[in-house]
Amino acid sequence: MNIIKDFSIELRKHKHRHNFLIFIITILAETMFIYGNYHGKSNLDNSWMLLFYNFPIMNTLFFPVVIAGFASRLMDVEHKGDMLKSLYTFSTPHKIFYAKYLYGALSILGLVIMLCASFFVNARLLNLSTDFQVQYLLIFALTTFISSLTLFTIHMLLSFFFKNQAVSICVGILGAFTGLFSAFLPESAFQKMYPWATYVTSLLVGMDWNRETRVTRLYLLDPDFSSSIFNLIWIAAITALTIYLLKKSAVEDKESRKNYTISKHIIMHKCPVEFLKLKGSPAWVAFFIVPVLAAVIGTFNYLGNIDILTEGWYSLWSQHTLFICYFFMSVIIGIFVGCIWRAEHTGTNMNLLMTHQSPLKIIISKYVVTCFITTLSILWIMALYVISGLVAHVDGSLPKELLSWIILGIIGICSICAFQIFIALIIRNFIVPIIIGFIGGLSGVGFIAKGIPYYSPYSLFDLAMNQRQLGSANIMPFLIASLSFIIGFLSLSTIYLYRSDVRSHE
Repeated sequence: MNIIKDFSIELRKHKHRHNFLIFIITILAETMFIYGNYHGKSNLDNSWMLLFYNFPIMNTLFFPVVIAGFASRLMDVEHKGDMLKSLYTFSTPHKIFYAKYLYGALSILGLVIMLCASFFVNARLLNLSTDFQVQYLLIFALTTFISSLTLFTIHMLLSFFFKNQAVSICVGILGAFTGLFSAFLPESAFQKMYPWATYVTSLLVGMDWNRETRVTRLYLLDPDFSSSIFNLIWIAAITALTIYLLKKSAVEDKESRKNYTISKHIIMHKCPVEFLKLKGSPAWVAFFIVPVLAAVIGTFNYLGNIDILTEGWYSLWSQHTLFICYFFMSVIIGIFVGCIWRAEHTGTNMNLLMTHQSPLKIIISKYVVTCFITTLSILWIMALYVISGLVAHVDGSLPKELLSWIILGIIGICSICAFQIFIALIIRNFIVPIIIGFIGGLSGVGFIAKGIPYYSPYSLFDLAMNQRQLGSANIMPFLIASLSFIIGFLSLSTIYLYRSDVRSHE
């Protein structure tokens, strides 16, 4: 009865928080991807198989990040102030965790149900046949639920014991990246045991692509439940570890003992302080780890498709920057900016900071630090590109446009930084700006596809890093659009600080 009471409290706690909106947006994003790829194509053989093949691959990319954000959102209320200490006066850590886990498991079940329903929505939109046995959909739903529940168990553990929710988000991003990479490798036992890769190792439909005729053939596979069995073992092991940690260590409010008092000496050196706030945070590390993963994946993909990717260094660059530009860089910026605003959004720190510093200086200092870290990351991407090309023995010389790619890429990404600074300022929740960054990265692809890249800061970065050359006719619109976004969003951020009241104790 006590767990039911705690669960009912958990339901009331998340009332009006619109947690399911995250899942709905994810399903819509996947639906749009499938619709964009197959709309207007009349020769879709084995039509329903397209859905069973594409959805697991997209789940490998989307679900780890979404589930990490969802788990962090479940714990962000307790990690503010002394909420956990207050809860412990009438409940125990075990009961609190179980209530949250039950709420999360039921939410994951709802996500899978919505995903299955989207099968028929996609079939209707694309005029695809749905003449398949129901057991295929049930097997897909079961394996997807077990894989998602495994990831939720992992991220719930991280979110519960780490106050800094960037830990869980970073793990989700790296997991999505490595899981997606595994989809392009020969299947192995390690893939079946790796939780982030089990969406693709449980595929019911395989694909055979003929290099010579470039004809794609889809075919049914025998159901393989080995990945789900490994996932159940993961769930049991992680749950046992969680119970052990709850017994051996109390959840301490370490942030409540931190002294965020800002002295006049520190105020005179704002930029170093922004770096100090990130001490011990894994957020900035992602700027250097993710490009390494992108370089490894891009190089292997280039070598594996060298018969098709025949343009040498140009092809290698496209493989290196494909996923990091479209998906991951904007998310990493969202995490980083959320971390540097976290101190000001805690307690009355913003009140204290505003008594010693003008809003303009606050915004500029955070913007400079963010741009500095992202610039280093882009330079790191270039270094990894050159090293990978030399290791892979790519023929020819480096592209003469490489320097312009980097310079324009830095300008484009600075516009993203300005936008994320503004979003993280007005939205005090740590998770929502990250989700906005993730959606923004995806939307950049759409803006480019529609021929209007200058209307989104995310598409500007993609345009700069993934085209051989903008051309003299397009560089000026690119620069005007980038500067407009930078000046516009920094101005909005400054005006917001000048005109809005400072809220505290949230």
